[in-house]
Amino acid sequence: MKRAVAILSGLLLAGAAFADVSVVERQGLTRRGLVRKIDAKKKHPRPVTRFGDQALTDASGLEYFINSNITLLTTSSASGAASEASYTGPVNADTSGGGTVSTTLTDAFDGYNAICVSTTGNTGPCSTGNAGVTIYNNNGAGTLDASCGGRQVILNAQTIGSLSVQRKILVPSNDEFARFLDIVTNNGGGTQTVTLITSNNLGSDANTTIFGSSNGNTTAELTDSWVATDGNFVGLDATDPRLGHVLQGPGARTPLASVNFPAGAAADLPTWAYTFSLAPGETKIIMNFVTGQPTRAEARAKSAELAGLPTNALQCLSPAETAQIVNFEARGVTAIPTASGFGLAALALLLAGASFFVLRRRTV
Repeated sequence: MKRAVAILSGLLLAGAAFADVSVVERQGLTRRGLVRKIDAKKKHPRPVTRFGDQALTDASGLEYFINSNITLLTTSSASGAASEASYTGPVNADTSGGGTVSTTLTDAFDGYNAICVSTTGNTGPCSTGNAGVTIYNNNGAGTLDASCGGRQVILNAQTIGSLSVQRKILVPSNDEFARFLDIVTNNGGGTQTVTLITSNNLGSDANTTIFGSSNGNTTAELTDSWVATDGNFVGLDATDPRLGHVLQGPGARTPLASVNFPAGAAADLPTWAYTFSLAPGETKIIMNFVTGQPTRAEARAKSAELAGLPTNALQCLSPAETAQIVNFEARGVTAIPTASGFGLAALALLLAGASFFVLRRRTV
């Protein structure tokens, strides 16, 4: 029996090593440079810019383009931001009349979740015109995390004053979200207060509207765990994915310091921020999720699920990283590695074989 368990353990490790190999080979770490496309769904087509995209597709077929090697002076499309997210095929999207239609939803973002850092108490905006903040940008090419089956992009660390700031972005093959980790370490000799501010530009443009939040209303508030937005079924903007922005969890040690989802012409430019202190040598992590869904109901449900930190939300995190997350209460939650369809199928076959082996031993 002990020998059977040992053999099974070895086979499981081998299966995990091969998880997502086909995905990594297919997607690679692309270096597209500056690519321009025409966003044909807008009433007034305009060029949309992508820089150094790393393309990763979640379990629902929503493909995220993660900015990697950014060398331009930019805000919402800086390093580690998502330049765009679109479905790779048709989905059953909801309509203003209450039904559904099969369509390919595109243009979730025009630049999403770039970050700025202030060590002087500056609260934003996160923009190139604000000398009081430093944009996380121009850090060289990112790499795919082999230990995560190639599902996580690791950006290089950037020195900002006495701080080291690094970002990791996960798009899992077994769930429907993108996860952003902002890892901040104080390398100085004294305690440092940090303000981390986001910059966003949603593809729903001026038609952006809030259709749900964790508080049950359509207003973004400091106590909200999540806020959901889309194009309000206005004209062609109804073809955007329905988005859930997951900003914090219940009982967070570091809750939101500010949140602003504006109305009117700037409705597509939401922002949120966190303020926290770091002792010398200390590391803290701010974690955000975004989910794209075909319907408003699915976006609300998935946002609420992610705010509660299901097991999949913490995959590809080390125990140390899990303990360092401060805007969710992640301590004590068990994280799991990611697995591809191939890995899961191999696991099922191995378990079936082990069961047969054990039963055969018992009948001999």
